[in-house]
Amino acid sequence: MRTTGRPGDGADGDGHDGPAPRLTPGLLAVLCLLMTVNPVVANMYLPALAIMADDLGTSIVGIQLALTAFFAGVAVGQLVVGALSDSLGRRRVLVISFVVLTVASACVAAAPSLDAMILGRVPQGMGAAASVVIVRAIVSDVGVGAQVSRAYSILIGTLAVGPLLASLSGTVLLQVAGWRAILVGTVVAAAGYLVLALVAVPESLPAARRAPFRLGSMLGAYGRLLRDPVYVGFALTMAFVFAGLTVYVNATSFVAQDVLGLSPWGFWLIFTAYGLSVFAGGWANAPLSARYGPRNTLLIDLAIAITTAAALLVIVATGSLSVATYAILIVVNCAAVAGVMANATTLTLGRAWFAAGSGGALMGCVQFGLGALAAPLGGVAGPQTALPMTLGMLGCFLLSLAATLFGRFFERRSPGGFPADENPPALPGGGAAP
Repeated sequence: MRTTGRPGDGADGDGHDGPAPRLTPGLLAVLCLLMTVNPVVANMYLPALAIMADDLGTSIVGIQLALTAFFAGVAVGQLVVGALSDSLGRRRVLVISFVVLTVASACVAAAPSLDAMILGRVPQGMGAAASVVIVRAIVSDVGVGAQVSRAYSILIGTLAVGPLLASLSGTVLLQVAGWRAILVGTVVAAAGYLVLALVAVPESLPAARRAPFRLGSMLGAYGRLLRDPVYVGFALTMAFVFAGLTVYVNATSFVAQDVLGLSPWGFWLIFTAYGLSVFAGGWANAPLSARYGPRNTLLIDLAIAITTAAALLVIVATGSLSVATYAILIVVNCAAVAGVMANATTLTLGRAWFAAGSGGALMGCVQFGLGALAAPLGGVAGPQTALPMTLGMLGCFLLSLAATLFGRFFERRSPGGFPADENPPALPGGGAAP
């Protein structure tokens, strides 16, 4: 992985020369907090899914369209944010995006109807898009060697903190003040992330290494990535496994409450178990990936995800689903999914060393685009069955495996590419070889 942030080659938020940051534990902690933006803003209202549908006179799928709109905004926003951050710097674009997020969250909270709410979720997603793109780019800017893979594993694990915070705060606000209070809670959260970006995020991309923001150069970077079948394969691996996780997350509220008969607090316990499994899976992946390599670990994690999803499908189809079997299989499944996402991120961005922001943005665009399409799948047959959820999860995981095999096939045929754990050759003046 290319290291762009070296001592004496940094830049501050205004593009002036200054000391470059290092991937210290403190910076990694800040990046971990930023990784919770999307899950917190996207998922806080999940405990109130059925209640919102009743109050607004719509179906579960209608309410789920709000998540689809959010993911669509994230997908589109990442393409713009990635290219802008390669040109203007990471910190400045992050702060502007969080201003958009805060304003859009306020508009969603004040929305008088479901249509207005769905419309407001698009710019809300576009504002939140910067978090994942810029966090990944900062790691690529300042990380060195195996440090990058470890950082991605920790960041993916920390993604679980977002859903935990979202489900707990959403459940509490629902019980205390109703579902409208949850939307106000997203405004408070967005403002908090804005303050964090202002006070704790350094600039990691030196001014000398920024590319001019031109449509031609932006499209050229994306075109170069899309012509790399290895990049495409591993990016689709990430996107399809994330889509499968999205099917579960968007359906688990009514599966827990309507299918399994749990209370909102029972749902929170199930969701907490899911979040902890993602956290554990991401953190456990760091030493496993370092020892066995991201490619081998990815295949093992995918095999576990596919096996547990298939088992869950059989249990649901035979009418044998219980709280215990549901919780156990979901915990194992989501821990493996976290490992897949961490390793796929490492392998994908290892091919995008020449434009880390654009590489992360394109991967994220595909990821959240497929997530937006997959989000309503779990509710297509209504809230009384978990069969569409399990079918959607298994289908997405199988497609992720196909994408992995596609990427590995072309990776073996292109030994000239730079692997994720090596630095490309440096050119005079600090650049990297094309």
